[in-house]
Amino acid sequence: MKGKKLALISKIALFILMGVATVIVWRNGSGWLEEIDKYNWNINTEEIILSALLLAVSLSLTPSGWVLICHSMGSQIPSREMFAAWYASQLGRYIPGKIWLFAGRAGFLKARGMKTGRAAATTVYELFFTVASIGLLVVILAVINPEVFQHSGGRTAALAAASAVLLLPLLHPVQSFFCRKKGIDPEQLPSIKTSVAVTLIYSFLWFLRGLSLYLLLEGTGLANLKFSHSLAAAPLSWLAGYIVFFVPGGIGVREAAAAAIAAPALVAPAAVIIAGQRLFMALMEVLLALLNTGKLKLTPEQEGSTDVPEE
Repeated sequence: MKGKKLALISKIALFILMGVATVIVWRNGSGWLEEIDKYNWNINTEEIILSALLLAVSLSLTPSGWVLICHSMGSQIPSREMFAAWYASQLGRYIPGKIWLFAGRAGFLKARGMKTGRAAATTVYELFFTVASIGLLVVILAVINPEVFQHSGGRTAALAAASAVLLLPLLHPVQSFFCRKKGIDPEQLPSIKTSVAVTLIYSFLWFLRGLSLYLLLEGTGLANLKFSHSLAAAPLSWLAGYIVFFVPGGIGVREAAAAAIAAPALVAPAAVIIAGQRLFMALMEVLLALLNTGKLKLTPEQEGSTDVPEE
């Protein structure tokens, strides 16, 4: 009975989050339509469609990193359910404060039998490996085209992200040491192999988003674009959105940062285009959460415990 009540409350909360996200999209969308009319666009339909497809693919694959982390930390929950939980919790980004989306993921794992500390740790790892993937991309771009980071703000963000890559080899040994001190099995921590795999997955997804951004900007007729700038803009604008903690979904902040990096000579029209891409992303997130709601099971009693208890 308790499990059924929890499931009902969680489903109601999920639909409320969907409603909040939809309202935010609607409000920003009406303003975006007014902004888009200010410019004359030279539209390439094929590039815009391909951009949307690449973005949709990246969004549909994004939960895979967190799922891999959770499985490496002892969870045996089926991947399809974890994908559903990730999509549902992702809607928490539209509530001020980024903590809500991570709390949703940790709460799901706790409801399915994982201890609170370990459940919360999975979200910390997810964020760390996301930043590390940005750092990896930044290091590669800095070697290929250093002019991408000619502005001091971009260099600072790039250095902060790159530092996470340098910490990856030390992450598992340091944690294993402290786990042994506290009598915790270090095998329940992500291995170096998992750390590298998740970082590479996220790096690939950032590449897709950077390519999507480049095709979108080019498909609307903006001139003198460089792919390396768009590739840097996608992850670094995401990082900028996280720095401004209380802006729901980083709306406004990420568009301005992405436009400044991807099209520094055409910031105003680029920001309008990127705002449209953000609206598309928000609609995709709501759609993915809605389509996967039926796969979401919130209590181990529903089909037996699917998580390895923490010792």
